[in-house]
Amino acid sequence: MLDTRCSILDLTYSPTMNSEDRITTDENGKLEIENRKSHKPRLIAFEVTRRCRFNCRHCRANAGIGGNEKELTAEQCKRILASVAEFSKPLIILTGGEPMERSDIYELIRYGRDLGLRMVMATCGYPINDESVARLKEAGMLALSISLDGVSAQTHDTFRQSDGAFDSAVKAAETAKRAGVRFQINTTITKSNVTEVLRIAELAEKLGAYCFNPFILVPTGRAEGIAEEILEPGEYEKLLNALLRLKVESAIEVRVTCGPQFARLCKQKKVKKIRGSVSGCMGGRGFGFISCRGDVQTCGFLDVSAGNLIENGFDFGRIWLGSEFLKEIRNLSAYKGSCGICEYVGLCGGCRARAYAMSGDYLAADPICNYKRGGKN
Repeated sequence: MLDTRCSILDLTYSPTMNSEDRITTDENGKLEIENRKSHKPRLIAFEVTRRCRFNCRHCRANAGIGGNEKELTAEQCKRILASVAEFSKPLIILTGGEPMERSDIYELIRYGRDLGLRMVMATCGYPINDESVARLKEAGMLALSISLDGVSAQTHDTFRQSDGAFDSAVKAAETAKRAGVRFQINTTITKSNVTEVLRIAELAEKLGAYCFNPFILVPTGRAEGIAEEILEPGEYEKLLNALLRLKVESAIEVRVTCGPQFARLCKQKKVKKIRGSVSGCMGGRGFGFISCRGDVQTCGFLDVSAGNLIENGFDFGRIWLGSEFLKEIRNLSAYKGSCGICEYVGLCGGCRARAYAMSGDYLAADPICNYKRGGKN
């Protein structure tokens, strides 16, 4: 029986060395961390649609009302889930777009549950009501993440470019709480809302969220148009320190996504009393992404395919273990610039997606990071 207490972030993964790892060298003498067991993903985000009624400024998927991609059929989705379950038993985050734009979403959740997969869902909030959340629970959905990018409608609705988006998110949180469904609040942080971050965390706690999960902006998809909204390195370092204080002092759990330097900061500060583990970039190691085309990726923000599940006959394991691209991502000594000389590379790893989006090289240094560049930390 599945543990219904499990939710999106109950599973953690640290890409640092452990007792089962061993250091090997490739044909060019470069160091690699080798551990096939540890490379099995513990979380996979599965993009089941690119349809969405919102037009969010930061959307990596360029999602919209009509979608911009041909969707996988229900049968293809099931074969993908079965392939993943045969290789591993990760937690599956159904994402989009808005996953509930699919009429068969309940069927897919139930199918995944029956395979022994723990099924959770990321939502913008607007489809969540008492009836839909009851159906989601019955199908086997264990938790929700709800996007909230401002402490008020003015900020959130502007960011989402949709009137009423803030109210929809708040009502979704209230509905989930009333139904006894665990949920977290996801917030994409930009220059426009960075001053509201701590108040958004307070609102998340007030709404009953068990976790506040800020995402650091990666300028890909529609977000290419707001690259100027990325925090400056010094501003980013200040934010990380504020989030660390929040994590230590607040009752709500705090996790940071696309901000792997948070793990470095926790190590530097030698914080002892901290809830949960803190890991750097998990992409291609403990975390994977499957696109609406069936492409296996390190994450949704790094749009480079490691292989296509439809084209290879739905063999997830073969792609995950055999992809040359994923091997390159896992080869820490191939990283360049300040990431390549950083003593925290095995803990942090830098954001490969942001490096790729801003330099065209996924092995380059994470451009938002101050460390090893002579900046003040």
